[in-house]
Amino acid sequence: MTKYKLLLILVFFSSVLTAQNGSTSPYSSGGLGERNFNGTQAARHMGGLDVFTDSIHANLNNPASYGFLKLTTFSVGVHYKSNNLASDTASQNTDTASLDYLSISIPAGIFGFGFGIIPFTSVGYRIEGISETNNLETLNRFEATGGINQTYLSIGFPVAKYFALGATINYNFGTLFYRTGQYVEGIDNGTFLTNQSSLSGLNYQFSAQANIPIKKKYTFQGMFSHQPEAPLNSQNNRLFYTQSLSLESVSDFVEINLKPSGLEKTVLDVSETNRLGMGFGKNKKWFLGVQTNRIKSSDFSNEFYVRENISYKDSKQWIVGGYYIPNYTSLTSFWSRVVYRFGFRTEQMSIVFNDIPLTETGLSLGFGLPLGNLSNANIGLEISQRGQTDSGLLKERMIALRIGLSLNDVWFVKRKYN
Repeated sequence: MTKYKLLLILVFFSSVLTAQNGSTSPYSSGGLGERNFNGTQAARHMGGLDVFTDSIHANLNNPASYGFLKLTTFSVGVHYKSNNLASDTASQNTDTASLDYLSISIPAGIFGFGFGIIPFTSVGYRIEGISETNNLETLNRFEATGGINQTYLSIGFPVAKYFALGATINYNFGTLFYRTGQYVEGIDNGTFLTNQSSLSGLNYQFSAQANIPIKKKYTFQGMFSHQPEAPLNSQNNRLFYTQSLSLESVSDFVEINLKPSGLEKTVLDVSETNRLGMGFGKNKKWFLGVQTNRIKSSDFSNEFYVRENISYKDSKQWIVGGYYIPNYTSLTSFWSRVVYRFGFRTEQMSIVFNDIPLTETGLSLGFGLPLGNLSNANIGLEISQRGQTDSGLLKERMIALRIGLSLNDVWFVKRKYN
């Protein structure tokens, strides 16, 4: 595949990625939405481990890794997720399918760089319930859509034989849309209130990566990443209107003037994030790593869209993961050259519902299938759970099929003969 075809594919699918909705969770209503993992499927199959790097795979969540890259890599990832939401009285299944990332990573001599687009957060849910007041039934509806996407440019360069530094600049953009509605029995028109925010802004990430050989066969890897807190500018609008239940047509609406309250333009924050990981492995045979991530989200607030039952705390995540290759050089057995990946993660989430902190755990397994010319397909399953069924909360059990392609080529090679 030529470089021009890769660029055309990136441009074409970028429009698809920005139009999708990647969440069906009511817990996505807090903060900037449900925060997505911003790395490749290969890393996700190891629990979300960012510390592992090599010379033929892009590591989108660790810009220093570009300093070790040897091949141009076009990466694309998709997933299909089934989510079972259960309360103490009922349960329901929902499904989503979406693109996870599109990227091109390029070694350019003394440094490496990459660019692409990633869905940073996702918001998506619809909840309905019936209550009774004065012997009249009332249908209450709560729903939301949207999210934030990131276009990024990363660069990494080696400062020593086994050590590299890197940086990423992200441009964030997207829309968060929230709507609450109510229909009263016997009245055709319901009343609705919408809150919409259009967000944009820059944020940055810096990282350092060490790949230290030990007795030629083994390697120790260490990584530290820092993403400072950064502002997002929010253009807000609020609309009140009535809508027919039978025809779903808007009859009367009023756009609320937000200038007197100072809410027409507000600022939200992308929280500071720190990652620290280390691992040890035998070259092209096995690797085992551990990582801890910290998101300083306790100070997050949204003046425009206030939720009384939601507060925030710092998030803490722990990851253990790795891979195993039976025989990388086998000429007779395809399955001996497959990369078998595994991972486990547990997280104290940043969002607190009804004064109850949320936790999430996940287990992942994956296969890296060689495609020739050092390209590969990464296919895996992830099973995760969060929330609980008491205290007015929901428990979510999610199963996700995640597929990624890593297509490799050689660019910027000087001709030896004319």
